[in-house]
Amino acid sequence: MQQTLTIGVTGHRDIVETKQLKQEVIQFFSALATEYSKAKIKLLSPLADGADRFVADIFLDFQKQHKAWELIVPMPFSQERYMEDFDEESKRDFLNYIKIAKDIFEVEDHLNDNYKSLGIYVADNSNILLALWDGTFNHKSGGTGDVVKYARENNKEIVHFVCERGM
Repeated sequence: MQQTLTIGVTGHRDIVETKQLKQEVIQFFSALATEYSKAKIKLLSPLADGADRFVADIFLDFQKQHKAWELIVPMPFSQERYMEDFDEESKRDFLNYIKIAKDIFEVEDHLNDNYKSLGIYVADNSNILLALWDGTFNHKSGGTGDVVKYARENNKEIVHFVCERGM
């Protein structure tokens, strides 16, 4: 039976996409491709603007060489409602991503906080959680810091990529 490794993403929507950050994420996936060459690798990415799509783009570049790699898109709402959070260009991009995705679904909201429920789902269903995060706990429910805090409290493996935020 083929081993499956699931990588989740949490991160800011307003990250500054530097060459260094891109190289660090590429190195992460390159190491996975070597260490888990026979595994099915899944990326759990809600595909929000910013960190989610930044990581998904890199993952999808690797997917071209690794056909067992799959993009899975959990969403905090129905697709129609979720897309209301995006501008027109972002909506078009989102639709293009989901054409490539292996699966897309709405995460059930058990907490009366859709984004927090989504973040917990991603953390709980990941072997490794990638956090593209500035390291600040701003106490925003369902925000990156909140998801990282939850993952730490639940002994999840976290790979933290320190990133700057745009204004």
